[in-house]
Amino acid sequence: MMETLLPGRRLSFQERKAAEKKRKEAAAKKKREQEARRKREAEAKKRAAEARKKREAEAKKRAAEAKRKADEAKKRREAEAKKRAEEAKRRREEDARRKQAAEEKRRREEEEASKPKPPPTSTTPPPTDPNKPTEPDENTDPSDPEDNTGTEPEDSTDPTEPDGNTDPTEPDDNSGSTDPDPEPEPVPEPPVVEEEARHIFDSQVDFSSNQNEQDMPVTEFKMTPNISYELDFYGTDLRFDDGAEVEMWSFETDDQRKCFPGPLIRPKEGQIFHASFSPSKGNHTIHWHGMEPDPRNDGVGHTSFEIAGEYTYQWQPEKGRPGVADYGTAGTYFYHCHVNTTLHVQMGMFGPLIIDPIVHEDFPVTPGARRAFVDGPEYDIDTEALLIPYSLDTRWHGMNHAAGLSGEDAGLNHFQPKHFYALGGELARRPSGKEQVWSMKSLRANVYKEGDYRKPTLLRLLNANYLPTMLRFQDKYGNPVAMAEVIAHDGRPYRDTHEKDGVSLPCRDAGYPMMTSALASGSAERYDLLLFPPAAGDYQVVLDFKDWITDEVIGQRIIPLKAS
Repeated sequence: MMETLLPGRRLSFQERKAAEKKRKEAAAKKKREQEARRKREAEAKKRAAEARKKREAEAKKRAAEAKRKADEAKKRREAEAKKRAEEAKRRREEDARRKQAAEEKRRREEEEASKPKPPPTSTTPPPTDPNKPTEPDENTDPSDPEDNTGTEPEDSTDPTEPDGNTDPTEPDDNSGSTDPDPEPEPVPEPPVVEEEARHIFDSQVDFSSNQNEQDMPVTEFKMTPNISYELDFYGTDLRFDDGAEVEMWSFETDDQRKCFPGPLIRPKEGQIFHASFSPSKGNHTIHWHGMEPDPRNDGVGHTSFEIAGEYTYQWQPEKGRPGVADYGTAGTYFYHCHVNTTLHVQMGMFGPLIIDPIVHEDFPVTPGARRAFVDGPEYDIDTEALLIPYSLDTRWHGMNHAAGLSGEDAGLNHFQPKHFYALGGELARRPSGKEQVWSMKSLRANVYKEGDYRKPTLLRLLNANYLPTMLRFQDKYGNPVAMAEVIAHDGRPYRDTHEKDGVSLPCRDAGYPMMTSALASGSAERYDLLLFPPAAGDYQVVLDFKDWITDEVIGQRIIPLKAS
């Protein structure tokens, strides 16, 4: 090799030997590297195979555990259902026995009352001249107990009298008469004694501390759902867009893990809705704020129960009717925990709930659009957005699950936030992932003219804030712009209802759209706003957080709005 590199010169023996040694060393090094690479690849394959086996084993283990839990839950539900059925059967049998005893007692009393009384022992006095006055007998005392004239014998006491005794000093109204006795007075039945005495609450604190807690309550009259969700509880530290890192509690699903606010729940009118909830870190519920299902499914612990294990909520939103104000549920709502509500909602246990309307044959829908309610205006699905004002008091986020429930002063009447947020964004583009706070960075709005194929933008406002809030629409110079049409509040459309039996048209169709540049709202209020920017360009949505007492703006968020 070296001879070819150095033509005209012959290598010495030592040089050839050194070159051969280097070649062998290079070959050996290459072989060692190849062997090491093969070894690494083999180890990598082995590790991958072991990891795959481990994952498969863990998946099988999780599946087996889930099946075991499901079987146990099913057995518990069946056992509870059987227990309830047996208890109901026992109560029915006891009621039947009580009714039978009462009926037999009534029959005995009727038989006793119908038996003839023994005739009186007194003699009938001789007839007297009616024109002759009657003189009383000086030796006869009508109240004398020894005088039996005109009285019944001692054993003629009415057996139906409760005490079985008669007063011998009182004259008998039926003395000397053969008329039948009057109907006996009914004997009152003994009061029904409850098996378990009802709890008498001494105070609101006592009531709040004695809730109906259940591990696995059963969903009564469970039906096959049209749409269902699986919700779990989480608690973790989340970082907000201003850098604050705070412990938060909320709801999660498989595709929205440890995100805030809770996942969007979106059924349609008329659908049978199920939400299975598995809480942890104490008892919780889900209250469907603005909906009105039966108490078991309303999620208010004070009127139903608090869940420790799992429960499936079931309800069906009512279908809307065109031109009728009293029907329909389409609109913006939210769901939240109703255990120690003030604290748990501040901790983050809430999420948006939107009910979409049915499509009525008289009100068809343009592709890419949806109606706000059954006969309401159409809006653009692509730019539909949700805005959630939310302020945060970090002191509250260090409290425990039941702070204040036992009557202690936990300071839940002192809300002093230092962080103010505009949560939400375009509903079609909520970011996926884990441990994310959904914050509104900007907004888009369509410039709509009557007859355009592309419909206007709908902004849904959900106030999850404990302070008065003012929402203002401005141009880029800060001048107010009346671009927002208010079409619904708290899930109820604004309609013209001045005619008692007439058709209730949406306000725009009735000739007076409710346009504004500013909107005030308070805790838990929801508004649906159609946006009509006057021209393409840059605008601002300003969110003011105000003090309860002074009305001073103590926090603010400005959201850029691009109209096109």
